[in-house]
Amino acid sequence: MKAVVITNPGGPEVLKIQQVENPQIENKQVLIKIEATALNRADTLQRQGKYPPPPGASIYPGLECSGTIEAVGKDVTRWKVGDQ
Repeated sequence: MKAVVITNPGGPEVLKIQQVENPQIENKQVLIKIEATALNRADTLQRQGKYPPPPGASIYPGLECSGTIEAVGKDVTRWKVGDQ
């Protein structure tokens, strides 16, 4: 998959679109094919090196997104594949 990667702490110029490994979802997670995303304050601070992602969270910015669920973990009951 493609992802926006923070190559070094800094300004917007450190953001690069790169090919990365597909994520592996956990039992309580869903995998979303993202159609739109946004960057918020936490993403901006992460880009600047001032806000590391919490343990187990994605290293890629884009905490807010919209799209279609492609896969669900075995403990997910609220969502199903195809939900938007």
